[in-house]
Amino acid sequence: MDEVAEQQAEQNNQPSYWTSVGIAGVILGIIVFALSLVTSYAMINSEPTGSLFSPVQISLWVLVCLVGAFGGMLAVWHYANEYDVSLKLGKGALIGLFTGIAITVVMVLLNQFWQVIDPDMTQKAIDSVIANFEAADLPDAQKQQMIDSTVQSMRNQNSIGTQLLYNLPMYGILNVLTGMIGAKVFGKQEG
Repeated sequence: MDEVAEQQAEQNNQPSYWTSVGIAGVILGIIVFALSLVTSYAMINSEPTGSLFSPVQISLWVLVCLVGAFGGMLAVWHYANEYDVSLKLGKGALIGLFTGIAITVVMVLLNQFWQVIDPDMTQKAIDSVIANFEAADLPDAQKQQMIDSTVQSMRNQNSIGTQLLYNLPMYGILNVLTGMIGAKVFGKQEG
């Protein structure tokens, strides 16, 4: 019985992980925002090819997702190094989830701020997509339908609610996984 009580007392005395979550969330939120911005401007400044997505655009978006996914691991690494504590997978998952939320919030706030700096960016991106569709070898009716649906989708993506709706589950789930991996890799094993 004393061993169980001792473990519970140890768990209750563990330091807060919020500092680690905040640090990882802000750092990776800024990095993900910057990479997304580079990707958007690369799309805007590219020549219309007629294909829906270029290999460079796909590669950049995959890179953005992968970078954002490692927030959970970074937060767990910081927490484990700072406090030298034992971590279970569940705690790693929780730290990862909160880190994914922090990344999303930072990224959404920076996106909203960027709309003030470059309010025409969305319209430039829409014009680029339209030019790409116009260069495609498709029937006019299909082309117009694709343009209309894509333009509507891109305009909706500027709202805070839509950005949160898409990014919270994505970065939340990815960071839960990397938080669990981080707990296994960086957490001191319970003896």
